[in-house]
Amino acid sequence: MWKTVRSLCMALTASGLLCGVEAHAQRNLLDVDISEPGDTAITREIVLSLDKSTVVEVGRPAADVVITNPAIADAAVQTSQRMIFRGVSIGTTNAFIFDDDGNQILNLEIRVEPDLSGLMELIKRHVPDARVTAEAVTSNIVLTGVVDSLSQSDSVIRLANAFLGVDRDATDAPAVVNMMQIAAKDQVLLQVRIVEMQRSVIKQLGINLDSGTNFGALQGERIAQAVDGNGILTGDEILEGAGPFLGGVGLNSSTAFNLAGSALGGLNLSGSLANLINGRDSKSRLNASLAALERIGVVRTLAEPNITALSGEPANFLAGGEFPVPVSQDDGGTISVEFRPFGIGLGFTPIVLSEGRISLRMSTEVSELSSSGAFQGASATGVGSNGEIIVTQGLTIPALTVNRAETTVELPSGQSMMIAGLIQSSTRQTLDAVPGVKNIPVLGALFRSRDFLNEESELVIIVTPYLVDPAKQSQLRTPDTGFSNASDAKTVLFGKLNRLYGDDETPADARQYAAPVGFIEE
Repeated sequence: MWKTVRSLCMALTASGLLCGVEAHAQRNLLDVDISEPGDTAITREIVLSLDKSTVVEVGRPAADVVITNPAIADAAVQTSQRMIFRGVSIGTTNAFIFDDDGNQILNLEIRVEPDLSGLMELIKRHVPDARVTAEAVTSNIVLTGVVDSLSQSDSVIRLANAFLGVDRDATDAPAVVNMMQIAAKDQVLLQVRIVEMQRSVIKQLGINLDSGTNFGALQGERIAQAVDGNGILTGDEILEGAGPFLGGVGLNSSTAFNLAGSALGGLNLSGSLANLINGRDSKSRLNASLAALERIGVVRTLAEPNITALSGEPANFLAGGEFPVPVSQDDGGTISVEFRPFGIGLGFTPIVLSEGRISLRMSTEVSELSSSGAFQGASATGVGSNGEIIVTQGLTIPALTVNRAETTVELPSGQSMMIAGLIQSSTRQTLDAVPGVKNIPVLGALFRSRDFLNEESELVIIVTPYLVDPAKQSQLRTPDTGFSNASDAKTVLFGKLNRLYGDDETPADARQYAAPVGFIEE
């Protein structure tokens, strides 16, 4: 019989037909029937809410109910055909129902989840405009749908966390998975106008005196005769005409300008007075010099960076440069450096709260190199590990003067805010004088010098965020749109560097130009 079934199966297989007679015969011979979890003819799936029950009725009387994990779900048999299943804890399990003959009536795949009807009611009541659905995955909550703004999304997430009612610091705490989409625009263009004004005033006034008196000079006339060759004098004659030797005493006052480092110019007056003997020998002298300066300077720094970023993503901008800073030196004397930025920097992180509201965290700074506070390293000589002599050259590392501001604000799209009040004022003054003499009324001013320095700076930042959409390339213009070089003839004969141009290379017509320009006469 087995050979007959096997031959028939092989014949059907060779003819292209499927044959399951052999497998069926094997199952019957083993007399084994395995019911695995999954989708079978008698399998049903149910979702039980935690601590809630579901009634299950079968078509014929049941004799036995088996639950795989009673800690997940349990059952109460009310009648032979009606059973009540209750969710005990979050998780999955299955149940089998048998009749009097031991045959399976039903195979239940049970999943116990939190009841989210209360959460959906909270969302509907407190965030009515949110189109959100909450789904439970074991003990976690998955939020899907569409909200109008980031604030609505944040409100829904906070409601879900409150609904779970667990300690958020716990490592095994249930999580809220945010898969909601925000309908508002999520790209922000930030227009920033940075203006810094620096004002400085320098005043210098100083008087320096120099005087000297000579006494006891030689009789220059006889010595001059011997030198000129008009006569030959003996030694006695030279000594007879010689008086006391040259001597003298001098007095001078010198005052410097410490703040500026030196006299910067301006008005310089000097005068001298000398007492001569025989028209050529200086008996006494008096020199006086006066230096006076008043310098006023103004420095204006202007930057208008524009930068676009996605909501929640940081963006940075720097207009300036980088300067090297030594960080280490090896045994061979090679110095490693790092580059530090300076200039006008901007960093911001926008968050779109709704269609017209933007939360903006912004930091900006204006920095420049300065010799004030710079580090001056001296040269040094040492011996390396191999006995070689290593000479480290002195380095000068500049310092930075920095004005920085950081803040978080909330603005409507297209509205501006100003960061002002970043004012810095520094006044320094020194008096260099000759002690004692400086206190003489009127005449004491001749022995003093004044060095005065006043520096003021003010930084103003204006910020304007915009919600923007991507644009087509044809809608964008660059500074070289329509630009073309002038011909050689126009450059040589008329000194033109470029031709007149307009949009789409259309020459501009002055007669069609209209703007609030012209002259006003009073």
